[in-house]
Parts: sequence; C-alpha cells; structure tokens
Amino acid sequence: MTSSQPLSGKHIVVTRPRGQAASFIDKIEAAGGMVHFVPMLAFRSFSDGQETKRLQQLPTYDWIIVTSKNGVDFFFQQLKEKGIDYNTVIKSRFAAIGTKTAEVLQSYGFHAEYIPEKFSADQFAEEISRGHFKAEKVLIPKGNLARTAIADALRAKGMMADEWIVYETYFPEEEKRHVMDLLTSNQTDVLTFTSPSAVRHFMKAAEEANIHTLQDSVVACIGPVTKKEADRFGLHTQICPEVYTSESLAEAIARYFRKEED
Repeated sequence: MTSSQPLSGKHIVVTRPRGQAASFIDKIEAAGGMVHFVPMLAFRSFSDGQETKRLQQLPTYDWIIVTSKNGVDFFFQQLKEKGIDYNTVIKSRFAAIGTKTAEVLQSYGFHAEYIPEKFSADQFAEEISRGHFKAEKVLIPKGNLARTAIADALRAKGMMADEWIVYETYFPEEEKRHVMDLLTSNQTDVLTFTSPSAVRHFMKAAEEANIHTLQDSVVACIGPVTKKEADRFGLHTQICPEVYTSESLAEAIARYFRKEED
C-alpha cells in the first residue's frame, strides 16, 4: 500500500443518493477504495397544500433560505411547473447552507448573499440568534424531514418565517436487498453516511438481515447531526470532518487510513 492509495483494498459503502454521489465516489476510488454504492435515499416532488399561498406571497419575501441542493432544485421545479417566470417574480435575497447549495442556486441565476460559517442548520440558527442574520419575512423551501431549527430561530428573533415542503425523502426499497447482501458478505470496511435518514434506512435493512452489530466496520459521518443519529443506533463514529461536505468526508477517510500506515 502506498501513501497515495490509503484506501487500497478497502470496501467503502456509499449511501449517498443517486445524482449526488459522483464526486464522492471519484475521490474514494482515487484513493484506492472499492466502492459499493447503495443509495439509501431517493427524492420526489411533494405537495403540502401550501403551493398557491406560497406562490402568491413569493414577491413579499425579502429573503429565501435554501438548505440543500434538493431544496433548490425542487423549489424551482415547482415554479416551472406553475409557469412562473422566477427571474421576474423573485425579488428576494438568498441565503444558502453550504457552498454546494450555493453553486446549485447559482445555476438558476441567483447568488447566495449569506452562507453560515459552518454548513449546518444548527450553525445558521446560532448565527440568527446572535443577530448575524436579519430579515423581515423569510421563505424556507425544504424537504419533509428537515428540522425547524432555522425557522424557530428566526421567529424567536421576531422575524416572520414560512416553511414550504417542496420535496419528500423516501427509502428506495430496491436497495434493501443490496445492503443485506453486503452485510452478510462482510464487504463493509467503511460505512459512510451523509444524512440521518440514510442511517435510519441502512439500520432498518441491517435489522431485517438479522445483523445487530457492525463493530468491524469503520463509520464515517458527514457532520454532527448525522453522527448523532448514528450514535443513537449504537454505531461508533470514528470519522467526522469539521467541514460538512462529501469532499471533506472523503479526505477524512483517506487521512484516517493513512495514519494507520504510520
């Protein structure tokens, strides 16, 4: 094994959703890892009954906060489906959690004017509480499983905040058998998780495979919220980068095994 290939011979399980895993997989493979891709999440558009109201109010928001790539894509998808020219209608400023979310937003022609110091909802809520972010009326397009931390912090500071569920997360059942086969074949040197939902879905498949311990696998989580969910299931997270991106997670995994060589 060479220092440039710290993951040589390692089986890395990637649970990131389809369409979001390519760069992560590339980095793992560049470090010599053998990737087993089992997306634990899938997404689809969702109607929460608030579409008409939110669309009518769209010109009244001075800020729109997008918290994920999916939040951006499904938000603009809703507008396109309703025939709305968002370049004309949207007068809001945008805030985004993370540079990747900001990049997706940029692809629609909008610039994120505010990005929290760390790429998490909790960090954003903390910055709101400290008075670093101020607004009058905010729209937060989000998924059905997203927490209310940002909206709660805004309201606590006297700002108006409307949450609009534009997509839902679900477990792609066709991947369950793949997970079960992996676990029973012991091809799981590293388990990677980039969301709490991925942890829950993976552990559900493990339970159905009658596997109750994963102590032989290194667990890598993208950030503290995902780590907390892994801890709740009794997983011992050995890898958790300070920057909450898949690229940072891949680099942290490589560093972990590079240290093992020393």
